[in-house]
Amino acid sequence: MIDFGPTLRRVAALLVCAGFAGLASCQAPALDPEADAVARAVYSEIRTQSPSLQARLSPEIRTPQTAEELVKVRAYIPAGEPSLGKAVGWNYLSMVGKGKTATLAHEYDYPGKVVLARVALARPEGAKAWLMTGFNAQVATTEELQALKFSLAGKHYTQYVFLAGLAASLGLMLAALIKVIRIKGLKRKWLWGIAAFAGVGSLQMNWFNAVFSWKLVNIALLGAGVVRGGSRFDPWILTFIVPLGAVLILTGVWAKPKAEPVVEEAF
Repeated sequence: MIDFGPTLRRVAALLVCAGFAGLASCQAPALDPEADAVARAVYSEIRTQSPSLQARLSPEIRTPQTAEELVKVRAYIPAGEPSLGKAVGWNYLSMVGKGKTATLAHEYDYPGKVVLARVALARPEGAKAWLMTGFNAQVATTEELQALKFSLAGKHYTQYVFLAGLAASLGLMLAALIKVIRIKGLKRKWLWGIAAFAGVGSLQMNWFNAVFSWKLVNIALLGAGVVRGGSRFDPWILTFIVPLGAVLILTGVWAKPKAEPVVEEAF
């Protein structure tokens, strides 16, 4: 019988704390309602050719070239009234003495199509209003976006191999953790339990197009999973690490209990 007792609870607590610490360090800022409203208004004024857009442009882009580019972009936007729009991504940057910049992405639904609009804004130091500094729009049909969903059908063999590697990485980590818990006489099991989830390197694959990338110099804890961005235009990304800690534990190199001294008795 495996005793998961306090050792597993301690390891789990430390892994959860590490996870929350990582999330806290890279957590996105809250959506700024004012910048969000300006980005939505920019998209509406571009697609409707509203003259009020001119006042929203940053002075450096109030040029005939910008007007020509916006005409080209407008041609790609479907006709008709879209949905209200959903904010799917945003980031902000504050610079001392220069003000703030922001980039916001919204999805707008049309019959059979979806538009992903990205609006770049700037608010110079002391200014009260956000001004547009850039705009980009992507258009896709609902059928095209369906292809970005996670599916095992019709994939290249390298994708199946990568998925198997991800599963193997997680499996070895869990097997190493169970071994640590079952070893009798092992001190600091909680520390060895964490070591079971440590790895090196980083392998990543775009599940949509099978584009593969890797990093040789990388140390991570529990670096395996499947993630996707907030937009329907974002592909699923698979990631896993080489579970070096688990391999060393399972092969007996790590997490070996100290041998009890042999006491000889004389008769």
